[in-house]
Amino acid sequence: MDNHADFSNSATNWLSKNILHKVVWRHYANKLEPYVNRLYGVLPARVDFLTDVYGLPAEKCELLVMGADDELVEEALKPEVKKKTREKYGIANDDFLIMNGGKIDNAKKQTLLLMDAVNQIENEKIKLIVFGSVIPELKEEVEKRCSDKVQYIGWVESNESGNYFGAADLVVFPGRHSVFWEQAVALGIPMVVKHWEGTTHVDIGGNVKYLYKDSADEIKKVIEKIVNGDYEGMKNAAHGEKREQFLYSRIANQAIRDVLA
Repeated sequence: MDNHADFSNSATNWLSKNILHKVVWRHYANKLEPYVNRLYGVLPARVDFLTDVYGLPAEKCELLVMGADDELVEEALKPEVKKKTREKYGIANDDFLIMNGGKIDNAKKQTLLLMDAVNQIENEKIKLIVFGSVIPELKEEVEKRCSDKVQYIGWVESNESGNYFGAADLVVFPGRHSVFWEQAVALGIPMVVKHWEGTTHVDIGGNVKYLYKDSADEIKKVIEKIVNGDYEGMKNAAHGEKREQFLYSRIANQAIRDVLA
């Protein structure tokens, strides 16, 4: 079984934490435990949630990362696919393209700060594409931030998201965790993400820079520092062999191994 709950998306108030999770779900989790070979958390924070909140045995709890389909990664990294995606949105070969994807709602309003940050950067070669759904009450806020440097392109089918991230020089996620983080790692694209305890497994040796505040100014400074000197080191780290642990083939082999153990 796997667990997708942690303190960023669950047990966020006293009743939820102490009654729903520590009593109700803990009871059912422990009734289930004798019949389960392995209890997976899909983030390090979610492994901790299994042991700390549900009281499940640590020796049965293990990290099983989310990731990306091997074939979709291979397709997304083809030079002709990258070229086609960039050309579709008027991105030149020498533009530094930042990509952001995922829903924009009241829990992930930090995307608006990212759009502000890129618009404030004086370097005209730095461009941003944002894709994903947006709730109606934030649609106007998103649209008014669009410019020659910032594009919002709407919804993208999940099986095509890899092509967009693969076309980018940098992927930036300034809000809560999503599976797109792991997808970007599998693709070997450097990232900037919001620092959340228990989600730093996406750092495979220098491919990631962190944000600590909800601030357009911080995002701007981090991006400028990357473009002006840190990028090559991040790119080399992102292309390392460790990214392969985020491919579905590796993830499936881990699950099969545990079933047969």
